[in-house]
This record gives sequence, C-alpha cells and structure tokens, in this order.
Amino acid sequence: MSSVSERYQVIIVGAGPVGLSLALMLALKDYRVLVLEKEAGTAEHSRAPAIWPRTQEILADLGVMDRFTEMGILKPSLEIYDVDRDTCLFRAPLETLSDQTRFPWLLIIPQARTESLLLEALEQHPAANIRFSSEVTELSQRDGCVDVHFTAPAGESVVSGDILVGCDGAHSFVRHAIGAHQEGLTYAMQAALADVRISDSIALHSPRLTTTPGIAVGIRIEEDTWRLILPFAKGDSIPLERRVEEAVENLFHHSKWEPVWRSEFRLHRRISSVFSRGRVVLAGDAAHLNSPVGGQGMNAGIQDASRLAPAIEQALRSDPEETLQAYGDSRRAQIAQGVNRVTDIMTRILLAKQGRFIRLALSGANLALRVPGLRKKILRRMAMLD
Repeated sequence: MSSVSERYQVIIVGAGPVGLSLALMLALKDYRVLVLEKEAGTAEHSRAPAIWPRTQEILADLGVMDRFTEMGILKPSLEIYDVDRDTCLFRAPLETLSDQTRFPWLLIIPQARTESLLLEALEQHPAANIRFSSEVTELSQRDGCVDVHFTAPAGESVVSGDILVGCDGAHSFVRHAIGAHQEGLTYAMQAALADVRISDSIALHSPRLTTTPGIAVGIRIEEDTWRLILPFAKGDSIPLERRVEEAVENLFHHSKWEPVWRSEFRLHRRISSVFSRGRVVLAGDAAHLNSPVGGQGMNAGIQDASRLAPAIEQALRSDPEETLQAYGDSRRAQIAQGVNRVTDIMTRILLAKQGRFIRLALSGANLALRVPGLRKKILRRMAMLD
C-alpha cells in the first residue's frame, strides 16, 4: 500500500450526476478536486431521465446546458396521454413559467448522457482528477484532513483531502463510515423500470399511461427509446419479462420492439440521521432517498451540490466542521419538508389501492391547475423553483 502522497482540497466519492456536478462547480473555481468511483465508468443506462427547470438553471451556470438541450427532449407542456381512453388525462403548462425561469420546460435526457456530458466538461479542468475502478475501503479523520484508503487496479492507495463528500448513492459507504443511518420507511408497492426500443414511435404521445391490466407509464427518452415505469404490489409473482411485455402491448399496441434494460426495486422515503460529521459531508442519495414518483430525486441531489459548493468554499476558508454542520442541518430540514414530503404525498395518492385512483388524482390536479393562484404554486413546485 502506498503512503499518503497526494493531497486535495476536496475528495468526492461517487461519479454519478451529483458527484460530477459538485466536482465541476469546484473545479470551475480552481479548487483541487479528486473524484473516486468504484465502477469502471459512468452509467450505461438511463435511470433518472427528468431534469426540471431549477436543475437546468444550475447546469447552465456550469456552462453545459447548451449540450444538454442539443441531446435532450424539451417538454414545454407536460401532457399525460391516457391510452385506454384516448384522451389527455393531465396537462401541466410549464411554458407559463417563462417569466420566472430561463428554462420553462421539462428536459428529458438519459442519465447516461447526463453523466457523460458532465464528465466531458469536468475533464477540461486541470484542477480536477477523476479515477474510475477505485473503491473506497476506509476513511479516517485527523487534524486538518481526511485520509481515504481505496483499491484500484494498480493496488491499494491512500490520499488525503481537506474535505470529503459522499455522493456514493443509496448504499453509501461514506454514510456508514461516519456512523450515520437512514431513517424513514419503505412503501408496500414496488416498481419495475425498463427501457425498450420501439420502431416508428416518434409520433406517439409521451408520457402515456394505461391501467390495463395494471398501471404502466411510458416516457420517450430518445427518438425510439422509451422508459417504462411499472408499479406493482409486493408479492406479485408475475415475472419481470412478462410484466414488460404486457406494458408494451397495452401502452403501444406495437409488435416491433426490443428490450434494452430492466430492473426491479423497492420504493423508499428515507433520510440520513446526519448529513455531516467532522470534515465529511453527504449529498444526493447518500443523504436522502425518495420515491421516483415525480422524477425529482436526481434533481434534488444536483441541487444539494449547488448549495454544498459554496458551503465547501466557506469551510476551506474558516472552520470546516462548524460550516459543514450548519449546511447539513439546514439542508436536511429542507429535504425533509420539501422533496421527501412532496414525493411521499404524490406516491401515496397515485399508488393508493394499486393505482386505482390515479385517474381521479390526475383529474383533480387538472382542475387545480385551472385556478390561477394554485396553478402558479403547483407549477413552481413541479419545476422545483420553490
């Protein structure tokens, strides 16, 4: 094992959208940053494809928004098409926020592209260093720094940093290392995600919904690629492959398609018991998990980064532990009362009784959007501007 020979101002564990965004924010101001990622590269599949207006503002400040716009799908109006009834079930006119944001639309782009674009921008900055296939195995805090042990193809190494940020996801090693734990709940409903390629589908409405035989939502994420969201009850024994086949049949009535990727997972609403300890701080899924209903999880993580970056700058100039503690306490309260609370309400309403009330809930939301005062409040919350 090599002795400590490299020193950075900030070490970031995790090269997902949150870690890469934070690294880019700091590198733009010439802070020496190291990103350690245990995987061999960035994500290969879409996972979180929705980027809301507030997050687009952050990406614009990083100088990457033009590339995102070129490669993504813009939705100035979010319209959910009811396949079973051949009608528009819900419409959220995000374009009416044009006087409140530079980006009055939803941007749809696969997470793999989000990460590749952020990585491309980060690699332009000599102050930043990123190492893939580098898994952190131990952290130790001592006077003035954090020592980070990690394994890589070349062997075991140790580096040190003034501050360490855990952006290493739901199963965060960093969170465990600082003695924090997740608080919250796991929902009874589960969900499957799948990406499928469907030929000649560019003209179809997106997003689209069916409840036959169960809830399935389809969102076009590229020209011929669709993300399927398939909630199901715990204990449902239908194989994932069959679940995807049924969803494609009922959403698209289309015979020409091919699978790209699929996965099943539990739905959670959880938050770390603390967001910081000493010179170590958490961000993104390492700090908080919420249901994917509403598509706000990755966005909340990138917004963590936008709030954490100035806190890190201050911490490097003054008392790091006190500054990071203040950030952590404040951000934890914001997440608990903000994105976690809102997505919890949406999840409980939309998935109640295995989704039997989803049309009623969306129809009610449509009515609320016709009231000017409520429309502004709802749209700003959707856009994550509040």
